[in-house]
Amino acid sequence: MKTTGEGEREYRRSELLKLAAVAGGAVILGGPAALAKAAQEGATSESGRLQVLDWVGYGNDGGQSMFAQYVKTHPHNKPQFTHMTNESDALAKLRAGLKPDLFRPYVGWVKYFAESGLVQPWNPKLISNFKHLNPFMVKAGQQHGKQYGIPDDWGFDAILYRSDKVHPKARSWGLLFDERYKGRIAWFDDLEMLVIAGLYLKMAKPWHQTDEQLKRSQDLLIKKKHLVRLIWASESDLWQAFGSKELWIAYAWPNDWVQMKNKHLKVVYMRPKEKPIAWVGMFMLLKGTPRPHLAHAYVDAWSSAKSGKWLENNYGYGHANTVARPSSSALLKALQLTNPKAVTEPAAHLDRDIPRRAVYARMWEEVKAS
Repeated sequence: MKTTGEGEREYRRSELLKLAAVAGGAVILGGPAALAKAAQEGATSESGRLQVLDWVGYGNDGGQSMFAQYVKTHPHNKPQFTHMTNESDALAKLRAGLKPDLFRPYVGWVKYFAESGLVQPWNPKLISNFKHLNPFMVKAGQQHGKQYGIPDDWGFDAILYRSDKVHPKARSWGLLFDERYKGRIAWFDDLEMLVIAGLYLKMAKPWHQTDEQLKRSQDLLIKKKHLVRLIWASESDLWQAFGSKELWIAYAWPNDWVQMKNKHLKVVYMRPKEKPIAWVGMFMLLKGTPRPHLAHAYVDAWSSAKSGKWLENNYGYGHANTVARPSSSALLKALQLTNPKAVTEPAAHLDRDIPRRAVYARMWEEVKAS
């Protein structure tokens, strides 16, 4: 995937011209230092609270440390949050008229949103921490030679289970479909469940299933749905059910393992033999935002090593800043932070674009309605 081209050069030129207007032309002659100064001046010239569409736990409900530097620098433009439960929910909110300045879908949606006309590319030169971000993840955020996604948090979709209650026959996604544990299983409310079914059924391209393959995946989920006690959309619902010992097995993320460990439950975060699905959070900039420089400043704060370490220590997720390191050596090993390609083959399947996403979405809704 190329990273530069005529379109990118034109974008950078237009951004320089905008900054030049703020800095009286000095940015053109002053190089990076003048560009950084002009960016700061651009941010202070923007008004209103920064509007952020993000997941639960990443706003003023626990994630304040991730953007503390932004709030310190821009106290009059503190972020205001709207929650999204998944990318489909975010898309529905945008189409319904919500106008955030930025939001954070995951890597499998980069191509979709980049081509949707809803977002515009970032200018990495305005993000001082950009140089520390994992190059592999940075490349995954590019489309048509432009940086549409700024990578920050990352982790895995895998299986959480109670080791004192559950005895897997194999390290497999099949544990989510195990008849022995009826009423003790949780699935995630997302069309990704069809991808999981495809992996379990040994399909070579579960993100590109044919009609026949999708029918097989859907049939498996419908057949096994009676085992499921909870299809969760909010992690707090999962934590409550798992923490109250109603659940023993769940489609889960690393933070869920951290939360249940904190409740002193005997839990294992299984890496299935079919491989976990890896995701990378990608900040995206809404087209026409009146606060582009404030948005860049917010993402810069999120991208710092200090923020990355906090995320790793408290949520158990990895961070794209390669300088960030958790305090726990066990967590360092579990997240494979010394491996810059922990999120891709052969360690994991990096989530990716689903060309027929609307079909997957419809079939997942049919599973839930069955």
